[in-house]
Amino acid sequence: MKHCLLLFAALVLSGAASAQRLRLGVRAGMNTSDYRFSTVRIGDTYVSRGGARAGFDVGLVFRYDLSRRFHLQAETDYVFANYAYRLRGGAVHDVRIRAERLEIPVELGFRFAKVLRLFGGAVFRATNSQRSSAPGIFRVKFNDGDVALTGGLGVQIRSFFLDFRITLHPQGRTWNTFTLAGAEPQRVGIGRNILYGGSMNEKNAYDLLAEMLFTSNFAEADVA
Repeated sequence: MKHCLLLFAALVLSGAASAQRLRLGVRAGMNTSDYRFSTVRIGDTYVSRGGARAGFDVGLVFRYDLSRRFHLQAETDYVFANYAYRLRGGAVHDVRIRAERLEIPVELGFRFAKVLRLFGGAVFRATNSQRSSAPGIFRVKFNDGDVALTGGLGVQIRSFFLDFRITLHPQGRTWNTFTLAGAEPQRVGIGRNILYGGSMNEKNAYDLLAEMLFTSNFAEADVA
């Protein structure tokens, strides 16, 4: 996390030296998860995965153009990811868990064909909390590490960027802790936990915010 923050700061400071290369903006999008694990028994209850559910994310984007084709991008994203579970015992319960995460993706991008770009990098998780629809019955702790991998494809449409991305944790490092009322918490290996997302970024906001920020900084420097 310390290295991520240093890189994030370096990206912003480097933009102060060359405002034309730095773009700032906002993004918002939807996500869904491919979340799989084998049915587990906790006490007298069997826990299995439910169907995929949609979530959403919002954030700020800092993009620094290294050249005509390459750019470095850092984001601060607040992610709401939803998961579903089915509990079968004396009764059947469908429980929803909402994970709320503050994440900092750092990506390297490559532009081609004028309107397309490929990107990939790492996602550093700053905070991670969960909310259960039935906290008195079932809770989950997503202790699957603070670093994930991400990659995807971006498309420029007029003044907007559309991004389609996947985020996943390295195999063998994804474990969740299931807590069922009246039973000891159980650590469960997750066979797959991939988050698929799509977002829209406002291109004009990049240039507008950068111009306002750095023009103000330079004007203050001239006065001084």
